[in-house]
Amino acid sequence: MKQNIILDVDPGVDDAVSMIYGFLSNKLEIRLICVTKGNKDLRQSTLNALFITENCAKKPVPVVQGADGPIKPNKIPVLNVHGKSGLGRLINVTEVTSQTINRDGYDSAEAIRDCVKKYSDVIYICNGPSTSLALALQKYPEIARRLKMVLIMGGTMSGGGSITPYASFNIFSDPDATSIVLKSGAKVRFSPSETGLSVFLDQEILNRWEGYGKYGSLVKKLYTGYHDLLLPTDKFATHDLCALMSITHPEFFEIKKVEVSLNTGFGKKRGQTIFKKAAESNIELVSNANREKIVETFDKLLKRSK
Repeated sequence: MKQNIILDVDPGVDDAVSMIYGFLSNKLEIRLICVTKGNKDLRQSTLNALFITENCAKKPVPVVQGADGPIKPNKIPVLNVHGKSGLGRLINVTEVTSQTINRDGYDSAEAIRDCVKKYSDVIYICNGPSTSLALALQKYPEIARRLKMVLIMGGTMSGGGSITPYASFNIFSDPDATSIVLKSGAKVRFSPSETGLSVFLDQEILNRWEGYGKYGSLVKKLYTGYHDLLLPTDKFATHDLCALMSITHPEFFEIKKVEVSLNTGFGKKRGQTIFKKAAESNIELVSNANREKIVETFDKLLKRSK
């Protein structure tokens, strides 16, 4: 049986790649795509999410537009690591044929609530800031006990960061939202920056995938123009892909119980995460990824999906 998921994204190259994996995997059933402002503004991120869904989903998947900024105003540096439009240098989405399911009185909080009520054991995956989920939890707190897990792609094991010396982008963008999720009572798993950095792709791999057909070619295009600031320019991180693979292939990772200290202040360490082992906890941390197995698994999926 496939695992039901809600995928919350801010596309973003690695978000788009995780969407492709989610649509192609025989272990996942994406029930809802939620778009939150993060890598790009909400309008462009929504266009990007609709574009990937139109081109890669095997059947219709609803897309809802979520939060247009953090719960508390927070100045977030603008980085162009994902290219001008968010999908690398070669893809610039300006229009799509599909629309979001937003309407008057029905936004992301209602869509999340209804999806969690309709489907059993849903895992909510935050591959961008956690704002949309946090707002839904504030409005409909019963969501927390219905979710099987919340998976947050963000945080760092070292206490260092990418967007600042202390914090990763997704957590720094809205640490207050992450705090709301942590306090909700839901089981939470973190897939930190170090994991996605360790499972890097190179040009040789991408060139091979280009020959695999529609999906492999799209992944190659997406990564053209993408540069994670913590890796050399000839290596490409797989942050969001690793988050999803920790669900489909937990054997590729070390997953341990932890407690987390999260800085929600407005000082220089805003968004910093400090993880410590804890025998009894509802928080998990993903680490020690098997790069070879992860790349091999995605390679085989792309190859047979062409």
